[in-house]
Amino acid sequence: MGKDKGHPYQNGWEPVEPPSIFDEDYLFPGGAQEGGLYRDGTAPEEKKSARGAAKEKKRRSGKPKAARKNARGAARTLQPEKEARSPKQKRPRRRSWKARLVLALLALFVVGAGGLAAYLGVATCNDDLWLDLDQIPYKTGTVVYAREEVGDWQEYAVLPCTQNKEYVPGEQMPQALKDAFVAVEDKDFYSHSGVNLLRTGYAIANELKHAITGSYFGGEDGIKVGASTIDQQLVKNLTRDDDAGGLEGYLRKFREIWRAFRLDASYDKETILEAYLNTISFTDNTAGVQAEARKLFGTTVDQLTLAQCASLAAITRSPARYNPVTKPEAHLARRNYVLGEMLEEGFITQAEYDAAAAEPVRITGPGRDPEPDLTPTSYFTDALMEDVIADLMDARGLTRAEATRLLYDGGLRIYATVVPSLQSAMENVMEAAGVYPRPGVSVTKPLEDADGEPVLDADGNPVTGPVTVRPEAAMVSLNYEGGLCAVVGGLGEKEVSRGFNRGTQALRQVGSTMKPIGAYVLAVQNDKINWSTAFEDGPVRQVKDEATGEWKDWPRNFSGTYSDKPILVADALARSINTIAVRVGEKAGVGSIYRFTKNELGITSFVSQDRDSGPMILGSSTTGVTPEQMAGAYSIFGSGGSFTTIHSYTSVTRGSGGTLLEPEVKTRQVIDADTAYIMNRLLAGVMQGQGTGAGYAVNDGMDSVGKTGTTSDNRDHWFIGLTPYYVTASWYGYDDNLPLEVNYSAHPPTLAWRNVMRAAQRGLPEKEFPVDETVEQIEYCTVTGLLPGQGCPRAAGYYKQGKGPVGVCPGH
Repeated sequence: MGKDKGHPYQNGWEPVEPPSIFDEDYLFPGGAQEGGLYRDGTAPEEKKSARGAAKEKKRRSGKPKAARKNARGAARTLQPEKEARSPKQKRPRRRSWKARLVLALLALFVVGAGGLAAYLGVATCNDDLWLDLDQIPYKTGTVVYAREEVGDWQEYAVLPCTQNKEYVPGEQMPQALKDAFVAVEDKDFYSHSGVNLLRTGYAIANELKHAITGSYFGGEDGIKVGASTIDQQLVKNLTRDDDAGGLEGYLRKFREIWRAFRLDASYDKETILEAYLNTISFTDNTAGVQAEARKLFGTTVDQLTLAQCASLAAITRSPARYNPVTKPEAHLARRNYVLGEMLEEGFITQAEYDAAAAEPVRITGPGRDPEPDLTPTSYFTDALMEDVIADLMDARGLTRAEATRLLYDGGLRIYATVVPSLQSAMENVMEAAGVYPRPGVSVTKPLEDADGEPVLDADGNPVTGPVTVRPEAAMVSLNYEGGLCAVVGGLGEKEVSRGFNRGTQALRQVGSTMKPIGAYVLAVQNDKINWSTAFEDGPVRQVKDEATGEWKDWPRNFSGTYSDKPILVADALARSINTIAVRVGEKAGVGSIYRFTKNELGITSFVSQDRDSGPMILGSSTTGVTPEQMAGAYSIFGSGGSFTTIHSYTSVTRGSGGTLLEPEVKTRQVIDADTAYIMNRLLAGVMQGQGTGAGYAVNDGMDSVGKTGTTSDNRDHWFIGLTPYYVTASWYGYDDNLPLEVNYSAHPPTLAWRNVMRAAQRGLPEKEFPVDETVEQIEYCTVTGLLPGQGCPRAAGYYKQGKGPVGVCPGH
C-alpha cells in the first residue's frame, strides 16, 4: 500500500503523543521545540520580528491587497507541493449555535430535573404518616391507653375518625366488587406502574387545548378528561393533597404522580386495591365500601349481589349526583353503565349483565350516616390532644390542620399519663354542687349566641348587654415524674370537647403560693435563712398609691395589721405573713427568683417587668401562671429537689406498630435534696396549728403538705397540695377577674383537694416523701429562734447539717 501525500511518516518523523490544545506545537504548527526555539532554530522573539518586517515590506510595496493575494497564488503554483498538515495539527472548530443551544437545553433540563427531585423529596418527606398502607385497618379511630398506679394499660378513650368508616379485609370483598371499581375507574390497573402515562399525556394535551382554544378535544361534545389511576386516587384520599390552581396545581400533580409511582413500587396490587376500597368517599360522610354497604343495603360487603357491587362503584365519581337515596334515576343509569363496563372488560357474562341490569335499586339499609357520639371528651383528653398536636407540629413540621387530622384519622395509639381513678374522682368533686359557692354577678359584656359566636348589630359591631357570670375553678394533679395524672378545667358538667381548659390554659395571679417557690426556697438553698431565723413583722418600705397619690406602708399583711415583733421563718410561712416573705425574698434576690422560676421551674409566662418584689415574692405578676405550671413548680418539694418536664403521654405509636412520637422529657436537680426536705417540712406547718391550711390534711395514713394563696381584692383563691403520690394545684375565681365576695365556712380550693385525694388514694400502698438523712432535727426557742435556754418554749425544727441555730436564747 502506498503512502499518502503529506503523511507525517513520509519524511521520517518519529511518532509523538497527541498534542494538547494548549501546546504551542498545536497552536502554532511548525512552532517551538524544547528549549523555546522553533524547528528552524529561530527564537520566538526573532520569529515575531521577522513576521513584522515581512508585513511592513508588503505594505511598502504599494500593491493593492487583491494584487498581493493574486501574486501569492501565482507563486504557490511555481513552488513544489508542500506536505499536508497532520490532522493532529488542525485548529479546533467552534461549535455551531445549534450545538450550543442543545447543550444549554440539556443543562437546563438537568438543573430543572434536579430541582424538581429536590422539591419532591422535601414536599413528600412526611408521606410515611399518610401512605403507610399497613395502617389502613387502624384508621377508624385513635385509641388512648392509660393505667392506674398499680395495673396494666387499658383503653381510656377513643377519638373516632372524622368519617363514618369500617375496615374490611380484602379477602372478604367479593371479586365482583373489585372488578366493578377496576372496570369503571382504572381498566389498566393491573398493568401500569401507578400512573397511566398515555392517559396522563392525553389529559395534559386536552387541558392545554382548552387553555388555548377554550374547548376540549371532541369539539362541542369535548369534556375535561381525568387521568387519575386507582393509585393516584388513593394517594389523594390519604394525603388530602387537594386540587389547586396555577403553579401549585401543577406541583400538586407532580407530587401525586411521584407518590403513585412510589406506592406502586412498595405494595402489590391487591394491597393497593384493598386500601382504596376502604378509604374511597361515598355519600354523606361515609368512606369505605363496608360502611356504605351497611348504610345502603343493611349488609356486609361479602353478602352483596352483583348489582349492589356495581351500585357502590357507581357512586364514587360524584356521590351527590349518583346518590341512590336522593337521585335514584341517575344512580340507576350510572350503575348499569358500570355493569356495561364490566361486561366489556370480560369480568361478567352477558347473562350476568342482563340479570343485574334488570334488578331495581333497593335501599334496604338506614340510608343515612349513624348519629355521631357527641359525648364530650374529658379535660385530660383535651389537654392530651393539644400536647400531641403541638409535638407533631414541632417534630414533623406539620401544620396545625395536618397534625389534627393525623390525630383523628391516623389510627394512632397514645399511651397517656392519666390515672383514671384520680381523673374520675376529680371530675366528681368538680361537677357536684356544695364545695364551690357560685353566686351570680351581673356584668356588661359582649353578647354571644347559642353557638358561642358574638352577636353583631347592623353595622357589624359587637352588641353588649347584661350577663350573669359565676365563679369557676380548676384542678391539676401531677406525679413526681412530671406526668399529668388528672385535670379538670371548669365547674359543673362538661358540655363541649376541646373547650377552654382552665387547668392548663388559664393564666391567673398566684398570690401567696408564690412565696415557697421563690423567696423561701432560694433563701434556704443559699443559706440566707434557716428554719428559725427571725424577721421583724413591720412595713418594709413606703410606696406611692397610683390611684390616690398617697404614700402607704408596703407590703400589707392579709390581716391588715403588723405585730411589730420578730416572727420566725417557720411561723411566717405557715401563717403567710407578707412582710417576712418580702424580707426573705429580697435576701434571696429578686433577680435570682426570676431566673430560677423561669429557667428551672418551667414558668414561661413571667416577663421582664416582673423582676420586682411584688410579682416575684407576693405573686402579682403581669399575666399570671397556669395551675398546671404551679403544680409543676411545687413538685420539687415532693421529689427530693428534682424537676421533670410536664407531659401528658409517654409515647405515640402507629396501630400497626412502631413509635411515632415521644415527648422530650428531662429531669434535672434544681435544688439540693436537703433544701427540698426542709421546704417540705415547712409546708407541713401550713396544715397544722395556726397554719392557713390547718384542718385540711388528707389523714389517710399518708403525709400531706401544702400552701394556700389569695390575691389582693380576693380575685384568686389557691391551694397547692402535696401527698407522696401527687402534687395538685387548685384554683377558684371569676373568669372576668371579679372579686370573690362569697361567704364560706371551708376554703373551697383546699376542701376540694382534700376530697379528691381521699377518694383517689383510697387503697393505694402507703408511701412517704423523700427524706434527706443529712438534715438535722434540732430544738429551738419558739420566741427567738435560738437554741432554747431554761424555761424557753421549744419545738423541733429542720436544719441543714451544721446550719442550726447559733447561740442560746438569753430569755424573754
